[in-house]
Amino acid sequence: MKHNHWIDPIKRMFIPRPTKQKHKRFDMAERTSSFPDQYFSRFMRSIVQEDFITYPSYAEYDSLKDDIAKHNEVGRSNVYLSTGSGACIKSLCEITMYPSANIVSPVPCYPMYGIYGRLFGGDHIGVEYDDSITFNLDKLIDSINLNTRLVVISNPFSPIGEYKTIDEIRKLCKVCADREIILLIDEAYVDFSPGTVLPLIKEFDNVVISRTFSKAFGAAGIRVGYLLASEKLIDLVTKVQLTYPLSNISVKFASYLLNNLDEIALYSYDTIRGRDNLCKLLSDGGYDVINSHTNSIHFHEKDGDNSEAVDIMNNYGLAFKSGDTKTGTPVMVPGDDRKTWIRLSVGPDIDTMAFVGDLI
Repeated sequence: MKHNHWIDPIKRMFIPRPTKQKHKRFDMAERTSSFPDQYFSRFMRSIVQEDFITYPSYAEYDSLKDDIAKHNEVGRSNVYLSTGSGACIKSLCEITMYPSANIVSPVPCYPMYGIYGRLFGGDHIGVEYDDSITFNLDKLIDSINLNTRLVVISNPFSPIGEYKTIDEIRKLCKVCADREIILLIDEAYVDFSPGTVLPLIKEFDNVVISRTFSKAFGAAGIRVGYLLASEKLIDLVTKVQLTYPLSNISVKFASYLLNNLDEIALYSYDTIRGRDNLCKLLSDGGYDVINSHTNSIHFHEKDGDNSEAVDIMNNYGLAFKSGDTKTGTPVMVPGDDRKTWIRLSVGPDIDTMAFVGDLI
């Protein structure tokens, strides 16, 4: 049948997730604990039948944009809404990619950067780390060519968790601006990091920042993400927006979270504390640990293949990502040949859980 032939080589993998009933899920950087009962019940009392019966109104979308704008100290015209930050990234690819164009990003990275670029006929130039966990931005700049239409980095970097300062990123912004290339900075994990680079969107009208409600806000299930950028860039990407990108329930819960931030701030603070304590415990206990500015960490037995650690965590019913010798699936970090690293999502009190005592 007639179709865009360039999508034929694309392979999409939809890996089944562990069931919520049988596993404690520490595999997808989600919130690791429930919201306090009173906090969540107060929101649930706001749900009415019309939220399911009617289409969302654009006034409700604008109200959510206003809440996001206030939270980030920008204007409503600087905000774009979509179904998770992944859909935001897809929208950017839709307005930039075509056959012979390319998207440039570090690798390893969020795999959908490259897939979305190829879906619209473009190519993906993946720039690898040098032999360390510190990514070389100059190497990324050197990979930009005449066909580059979109450059993407995450900050903190995913999956490794490295953080770049605003001054380090500014050079990349200027290079992209001089070449009229859109630069996306994915800040999915910003709440677990030293801070945002949001001021860059006021310096450069080609810079766009993506955010999500799935990480620190603990609402991966509502599928809400947004872009922050110059009015000019937001106008461009709005041309490809779905008619109704968010449900009434999603809009309500996202607004509720933004207007009740104490719980989000506390969760983020406690997650950072638990993460840093866990990294120290594992390091002192004989593991190689990659310190992170996200809500996930990587660790590996210094003298083993992690099989013992994998068995311990499986016995506790934890879902996590591992390159264990039993499945043969590699999990690696830059600058290290071992393929059996463990990637574990973290949250408050992760450092006090019973499995940690068995690991160390």
